[in-house]
Amino acid sequence: MEIFEGRAGTRRAANGQAIKICRGLYLSAVPTPRELAEIVSRRWPDSALDGYSAAQQYLGQELTFPLHFLRAGTMAPSTYFRSRRARPKALGSMNGVNVCSPLQCVEAMEHEDAVAFIEAFFAGPHGRSRIETEQLDFRRLPKHTREVLEKAIVGADSKPERDLTRGLDPHVKVRNNVRIGPYRWDLLLEEHKVAIEVDGYAYHKGENRQRFEIDRQKLNDAIQRGYRPLHFTAATIEHHLDVAVHQVLAVIKGRGELVPPPWKWHHYWRWEGERWAS
Repeated sequence: MEIFEGRAGTRRAANGQAIKICRGLYLSAVPTPRELAEIVSRRWPDSALDGYSAAQQYLGQELTFPLHFLRAGTMAPSTYFRSRRARPKALGSMNGVNVCSPLQCVEAMEHEDAVAFIEAFFAGPHGRSRIETEQLDFRRLPKHTREVLEKAIVGADSKPERDLTRGLDPHVKVRNNVRIGPYRWDLLLEEHKVAIEVDGYAYHKGENRQRFEIDRQKLNDAIQRGYRPLHFTAATIEHHLDVAVHQVLAVIKGRGELVPPPWKWHHYWRWEGERWAS
């Protein structure tokens, strides 16, 4: 793709031989979002993807128009991108495109979208330490960013784990993706010595003999160390979060109603219940 600048670009655009991106920048054809991001990164090396565009880049998603950029200097208005004036923090290149710090790009995102991005990008056992490293580029985080980090469940690997964590948060301190001995547990309630796993059916459907053995020894190890292990399916968290939360709290308090057998209430038995009712 050819790049035209100044009067040459203006003339070609007037003759239908170029596409105007913004004042002073013309291209020989309509670019894809990624092509334009690469061109802008080269033309303005002190600029970086910002907001939703940076989030898409970090998560390996397709970039979409309008692109969002961050730059200390001004950028000409364009129908292809939006920009705000600020110096990019931790400016770096990612697959040929400049990006700012993931903690800076959330400043330009709606609260719930920013929370979802932080949870996805900083998933895994090292999520919290990665955030602490990113924070070194900031003297002080903006209020919006602090509120996003307070709401985000960092370190959990899946949505069901995050949902259960949110359900328990008002009642008890929860840590995610924590090692007990040689094994990692999805949720840990250290004060109450309760360790929780949230398992998906697809994960265990493909379980080989080694994985099967590890999971059983993991359970035994936790009990031997004095923990009370609990297991929930992802489906239970998705459809019956209140049941899971109440059961965990009952275990912690040592009292409360026992949970009836799942065939009496669980989503998996909904069709059987309808047949019995008819």
